[in-house]
This record gives sequence, structure tokens and C-alpha cells, in this order.
Amino acid sequence: MDISNKTVHYSGINALRLEWPAELSVKYGVLITFNEGEENSNEVKYEVRITRLKPGKDGEPLFQIERISDVFVNEILPDLVADRLAYAAGKVFYPLVITVDQNGGFQSIYNHQEILKRWQSVKNKVLDNFEGSLVEDYLERMEKQLANADSINLAFLNNDWFIHTFFKPLYKEYGQHRTAESVYKFPIAKDFNVEGYITEEKLSGQTNSFGAIELLHNGTIKPLEDDLYIANRATGDYEGYYLLHPKYKRIISVVSDFNYGAPLMSKVKVKITVIPKSGEEFDQDFQLDTNVKGLPVTEMVVIDGQTSRKGFWDRLLNK
Repeated sequence: MDISNKTVHYSGINALRLEWPAELSVKYGVLITFNEGEENSNEVKYEVRITRLKPGKDGEPLFQIERISDVFVNEILPDLVADRLAYAAGKVFYPLVITVDQNGGFQSIYNHQEILKRWQSVKNKVLDNFEGSLVEDYLERMEKQLANADSINLAFLNNDWFIHTFFKPLYKEYGQHRTAESVYKFPIAKDFNVEGYITEEKLSGQTNSFGAIELLHNGTIKPLEDDLYIANRATGDYEGYYLLHPKYKRIISVVSDFNYGAPLMSKVKVKITVIPKSGEEFDQDFQLDTNVKGLPVTEMVVIDGQTSRKGFWDRLLNK
């Protein structure tokens, strides 16, 4: 449904509703740090373009994810043969089209057939650049996995940090006290003895100093209530800080920290931030018809229809 020229008012309920027009693309930088500050620390960095697509054939909300840069590991391209092979073969997935639920949470891969059609071309390029029986075995295993849509869905569900962080069910009612509670299972906690992080989600009562909506997540590991796991229960915490566009409610930035001990402690930090268009500020279109800075979130008018990167994170984090 085209709502580009309509004005939407909130009801009296504290809620978030995504107003991302179809066919609009936004670029983001992604930085994932594993075990920050430790001897075994590693950093993965890349850029993506996210496009809201028109609904699918059954009315599903669709988003397209494109990787628009190389993937850098510790500031360099993957150098180990195994890493280069996985990276080259993994290009078959992009552009990736996913379905989300009505709250914005990841559901499934939508363009499975397109991925299958791309495979032969990607496979030929891999064989042009790699050789050996190990390469052929890897491609054979991947080909079998690609043929099974459920296997692909499970792979992204279990392993993709960007999808887990960006496509969360944020768009829902938060009740009278602007809070909600959910259980989230991130890639850091794959054990069968863990249900996930039981998470309190708190929506800010007013926009911040530069007009963005704040959403805070605080979670702790919820172990299964099973006598088999009492002796070795995992522990862990999760903190997420989302900044959302005051008009469209799309993500401007995310900083999320995860730790998990089972029994050794692992840490992951995920940063996702919008990349403004050349010559624009990230918040240049925050203003609505009236000055909304400081107004309660539930009183804002949503009009549905970014740059110097210097000091970008300082501005976002209000430092």
C-alpha cells in the first residue's frame, strides 16, 4: 500500500511502527568485534545496502540485503585459503531477499530460487581461482545445503550477526510503561541448554538531544529448567542501544554487546550505523512539520514519504 503522502498519528499507545517506503535504499556500515581487548580478538567490517521492497506474492514484508564492499577481517581481506574460499562461495547469497514478520523480525529467505540460479556462475568462478580435492568437497557440500531452503534459513538464523541485530521485532506496542519483554537467542549462544537472553526492551519517552528515538535492550541468559544442565549452567548478558529515525522509525545506529560463558567467556560487540549520502548529515531529514525535539514519542506526527563522517559516532552517542 502506498502511504507516501499520508500523515500518520500515533494512538495513545506507546508503539513503534516502521514507515520505510518501498524501493527506498539505505546504506549501513557494519563492525563486528569478537572478544574485544583479548589476545584472540578479531574484527569483521563491511558495508551493506538495505532496500525495502514491495510486498511479496502473499503480502509478505520484504527487504533486500546487498553487500556493497569487501569483507575485511582485522582491516585486511581474508588471507587464509579456507576463509577466502568461504567468502568467494558465500557471494552466491547476495543480493539476499528476506521476509520479516509484522514486527520486523527475520522470518525466512525469500529468493531461494534466485540463489540457486546464481550458484553455477559463482561455482565456476571459485573453480577458476581455487583447485584441489578439498575445494571440490567444499563446493559439493555447499551445493547440497543450497538445495535445501530450510538449511539456508537455519544457517542465517544461527550464524548471521547482522540479521540477528538489525531485523529484530522492534515494531510493536510497548504498553503504558513503554516496556516489553522478549527472549532472544543470538549466534553467541547456540547451546541446547539455553533458551536465550530474556530481555527487557524500553522505549524512550521522548526524543534525544538531536531528535532520534532511543530503544534500550537489557538481557540475561535464560537457561533451560532441566536437571541435566544445573551443574554447568551458562551465564551471560546482552545490552542493545538502538537509535531510530523519528519519521520513518528505521534504524539509524545500533550498538550491541553480548557475553556468554559456557564455561569459557566469549564476547561480541556489534555496531551498525547509517552511512549518509554524500554531502548530507545523518539527521538532516529528522525534522517533521513541527519541531519534534523533546516531544514525547507518542505525540509525534509521522510523515511517510546524510556526509561528513567526522564525529559521527560522537554525535550519535551524544558525547
